[in-house]
Amino acid sequence: MAQWLFNKGEWTEAFVFLRLLGEGRLYGADANFQKDEMTYIDIVNIIRDDVDRYLVFERFMNDQVASVSAKDQDNIQFKVITAPELSEKADFLYKKIKEASNSRSFEVPEIEDYLMSLRLTSPKAHISEHASELYGDKTDIIITSQDSLDNTKKTEGFSIKSHLGSSSTLFNSSTTSGFEYIIEECDDEGMLRLNSLASFKDFISEIKEKYNLKFKGSRNDAFDQNIRIVDSQMDKILNCAILSTVGYITKPSSTRTEDICKAVVARNPIGVRNPEVFYPSKFKDFLFDSFAGLTASSPWNGRKLLTGGYIDVDKNGNMLYYRAMSDDIFSSYLYYHTYWDRPDRGYLYEKNKFESLALLENRELTDEELSKIARAKAKGKKGDWGYIQKDEQTGEYTFAINFQVRFK
Repeated sequence: MAQWLFNKGEWTEAFVFLRLLGEGRLYGADANFQKDEMTYIDIVNIIRDDVDRYLVFERFMNDQVASVSAKDQDNIQFKVITAPELSEKADFLYKKIKEASNSRSFEVPEIEDYLMSLRLTSPKAHISEHASELYGDKTDIIITSQDSLDNTKKTEGFSIKSHLGSSSTLFNSSTTSGFEYIIEECDDEGMLRLNSLASFKDFISEIKEKYNLKFKGSRNDAFDQNIRIVDSQMDKILNCAILSTVGYITKPSSTRTEDICKAVVARNPIGVRNPEVFYPSKFKDFLFDSFAGLTASSPWNGRKLLTGGYIDVDKNGNMLYYRAMSDDIFSSYLYYHTYWDRPDRGYLYEKNKFESLALLENRELTDEELSKIARAKAKGKKGDWGYIQKDEQTGEYTFAINFQVRFK
């Protein structure tokens, strides 16, 4: 009886595992995500260095048929599989992923049984601490390969991003990401009025019309320190980008990184002499560092937390890779193939909205409102932003704007 329930992204990791072992070759991509026929890696083996086990799946030729030898941590072979069989399983899993809903986890009993016969306990690798140190915290798959450019063999960690389901996230939002703002000339009634608004667009429009917005800073020390590794004034650059996306200042033509950067260039928030060169470079640095290890919640020392690169799986199941190096090809790919959006505003926003509305109307919360608050609380804080709080010590009225960056 099937027990594995995983989402599209998690099942895609198993798809990549099966496909790479089956096909044995992975091509590189240019800045426009087009296959580079001259750049590829040939798969020597795939290693599963998980928390609870160590397995090696090594490709070899057997009577002119590509095959894979599965070995345990003692280098004892426990199974041999042909490459065509692995490719067939990958094709089957791809169809199941495409058929499934984006919003739920699902079972694939046939693949579960097959992967369990290979001694895997999940379609998704759970990298051991030792492997994380060697290959990087963002590693999804460990590959030993031979490079077409110099014929060297390397064992490296790769991150997997999938377009088979919902858009993959490059920079993940949390309750610590984003920035805080002070609403000058606000009062208690204004706070209640703003918090009662359901639309964030209306929320920003009213602030823009009636108040003055003052930038306070990053929501979290770790986030602030991390982005300053990118640039000492990265907080001001990102603040300008965020205020552009929400329409407080000149709104970009779209939420694509390229268009948001153009709005920042026009604004030139830190007054550089060459904004058309400077800001695209800083956006690329921020995107690359987000890929390589920068987060909003954990202190980062600038170390790139990935040794190999990034494997992109498109909607048709085709795979290409980029090397994990801060060169213009990969950074440009991130720049032209990502967009910015805002996460769920979270439970406290919902709670403040209904409580503020009830206070303005001089009434108690209705049963329906209490029920909605309870449902929101069950979902958690999520992005935790977009509502006003009063600092009783300073008398300041503050709120946060959060953001995340996704792959197109």
